[in-house]
Amino acid sequence: MLRFLPPKFIQQYQDYNYRKFEDVNPRDFDTIRQKAQALQSDEPLITVGLIAWNEQDYILATLASLTETECSYPIEIIVVNNNSTDDTQKFIDRCGYKSIFETRQGYAFARQAGLQAARGKYFVSGDTDTIYRKSWVEEMVKPLLKPGIVCTYSLHAFYTDERHYPFSLLLYQQFKLYNIYLKNIKRPQLNCGGASMAFNKEKAMIFGGYNTKVKRGSDGYIALQLMDHGKIKIVTSSKAMIYTNMRRTKNDGRLLRAFWIRFRNNMRHFLTFFTRQKID
Repeated sequence: MLRFLPPKFIQQYQDYNYRKFEDVNPRDFDTIRQKAQALQSDEPLITVGLIAWNEQDYILATLASLTETECSYPIEIIVVNNNSTDDTQKFIDRCGYKSIFETRQGYAFARQAGLQAARGKYFVSGDTDTIYRKSWVEEMVKPLLKPGIVCTYSLHAFYTDERHYPFSLLLYQQFKLYNIYLKNIKRPQLNCGGASMAFNKEKAMIFGGYNTKVKRGSDGYIALQLMDHGKIKIVTSSKAMIYTNMRRTKNDGRLLRAFWIRFRNNMRHFLTFFTRQKID
């Protein structure tokens, strides 16, 4: 369970959360911008594609963490703004990241816009409410360099605004981990989420990339289609662990209720985890 305790470096980025654009120290912006632009390659092997919709409360922490990326291969980072009406775009521009504005609303449309603009052979998908390790990009892509691997995904841990991690939260995340390993046997695509997955762009474009007709689960669906061209690999290294704000889990109410909702759903589909899913 200790693996789910966020390391201390996470806290320095959490300090950026909920910071209004005008309250950010200009020197912080300048430092982030300088590092971000130094990362961008004119001939990237890897494209990191992030999507954002009204993420002004969290995006600065994400963008700042990515500036510390250490990768042996040339990369580019693209942020897709999916009709944000807050200061999301201001943060993107001030931090010096390349951005795209996608007017069609929805995760799949935003992901597809990033994929189509990507110049890299490998596409690494991320979110803008997540804090990333410096080794995340390389760890996600390394398995893709091996024959037969077309898609990867990594594990994630929650961080809380209160920076308090009771035993119940660690236990909840341990349960989620067992569930991930269970699904990974025959249905690894169910574990593939846009906050941390990577794949070969050429293979994905064989079937057109993200299915924009899918309202929910477009990340898992593209992973399912990729399984016709190779294997999905789970990256268990702590170097690829990502840290996501648990606001969406809190939307389900108390932690016990969130656990019950997910447990009941998994029990309903338990037997299907031992068979491979077919593409409709």
